Amino acid sequence: MLSGMSTMFWLKRRHLRAELNFWLWAAGADLDDARDLSERIYLLYLVALVGGCLVACWLWILGLVTGAATATDSEMAAITADAAMLIAGAALALPACSAALWSVRAAWRSPWAASAPDASWLAQTPVALPCWNVIELVPRMAARAILAGAAGYLVAAFAACALAGTATLAMCLPFAVTCGCATAAACAASWLVGIVRLRLTAARRLPLTGIVAAVAIALAVCSGMAMPALSHVARDLIAATPTACAAPLGTAAAALLATAATLPAAASLSASSLTYEATDAQAYAVRHMALYNPKMYRALIKRRAAARRKPLGHMPRIEGTGTVLARSAISLLRRYDTLPQLLAAGAVLAPAGAGLLTGSLAQTSAALGLLGGAAGGRVLGAACWLLFAINCSELPRSLARTFLDDTSNRFMRDHLPISTPKLLALDALPSLAVAAIASALVCIPVAWAAGVSAALDTFASALALDATLLLCGALDAAERTPGKLRLSCEGALGVTAVASALLAAVLPAALAPLAFWAAAAIVALASLRTL
Repeated sequence: MLSGMSTMFWLKRRHLRAELNFWLWAAGADLDDARDLSERIYLLYLVALVGGCLVACWLWILGLVTGAATATDSEMAAITADAAMLIAGAALALPACSAALWSVRAAWRSPWAASAPDASWLAQTPVALPCWNVIELVPRMAARAILAGAAGYLVAAFAACALAGTATLAMCLPFAVTCGCATAAACAASWLVGIVRLRLTAARRLPLTGIVAAVAIALAVCSGMAMPALSHVARDLIAATPTACAAPLGTAAAALLATAATLPAAASLSASSLTYEATDAQAYAVRHMALYNPKMYRALIKRRAAARRKPLGHMPRIEGTGTVLARSAISLLRRYDTLPQLLAAGAVLAPAGAGLLTGSLAQTSAALGLLGGAAGGRVLGAACWLLFAINCSELPRSLARTFLDDTSNRFMRDHLPISTPKLLALDALPSLAVAAIASALVCIPVAWAAGVSAALDTFASALALDATLLLCGALDAAERTPGKLRLSCEGALGVTAVASALLAAVLPAALAPLAFWAAAAIVALASLRTL
């Protein structure tokens, strides 16, 4: 059952080496290039530096925890002791809640997935799946057990100082071991749920998720109801009573039994089931992008996940430009993971711009005499919205996602008998409709609070900003031609903020929506010249 253990150790050693190189890359070091003495000394220096920082941080946190448990009077000491017992009981209930959460996640998405190169290489070697299961599970269990044990030690130190005035290793270690072993058992139990999910067909995985979610809710409720009993167990553990030794031994036995239960369950799996959901494992080679370009890395992960989904809907039998519109609607249906971004653009970014760019802070600044009066309030509002929009620049790009996909595929774009402005209008119409509906829903409370007229003005301004955000996101499709002025998405957002704020300051308050539509016209002209 555990044949091929040495082969799996060799593979995990290569993975560990790649993992270390990933983190050492930020420090300018590499295990593969450390051949001379100076580079090896530098590696030892990094190890000593990181170890010293960890020890110093641990002692600092431990000092803060024990200092927080120190009380000056008897009344405060009694309150601190009661709070400490409540926290200790919650710490013992946390592994059960973690098991519930991890089990639901494992039922929805398997925690065990292999990349295609690993699977193809292991298919040529006599490695048993139970062995593979143990090698993948034990490091995850150990990492979570260490973190939970460290947190449990801090909780025990706080409770011991609150009860006895001092915290020793003999008082804190049993509680920490109990927390760590219970967390390891929770990890193994959720892993077993993930293996069960891999054995089921696609039609049975949704009912499994519902059953596991119901059991998880019941487990979380039971753990909350057992808080008084867990507080008494925590008190016995911290007091180091002889009967308290059963808790660490019991949780350790539960962790071992849960780990052993995964062996026969993994023996009936097929290697193909492990590579079916290996989307994140396939992105292992581009993980460095998560450090220097996290937005592109998240977009890449979403694209890989979308590529593995089953297609939803089908193209209707229509001709002409309606085909482009139908394809855009189906693309939005299939990429339903972009709906939160569309809703955020229509319900948050556009209404915020409608309020901040029209000078909502100007009256407050003028009344309080801050920031240079009304003019300073308008400048501050425009600057706040611009920084917010630039920081959330993926929202305008999500509005123009279908257009960007069509223009990036040169083979498809060259065979579309349609102009670029018309393609932009048809591709972006479904996304713009979703954002407009979100903006309209946000304006309902405005109508309730300030009247229908103010709500209509806000909706008109937000709708203009929705269209402007769409045009800003579409600018990523512009060609980089030497000597030609190219307006970026962030630059167009700056033009929008400045133009809207200036026009809103000049026009009367009743004509504030015209300022946003004029800014949209300016951005539209610039976008058409750029595209």
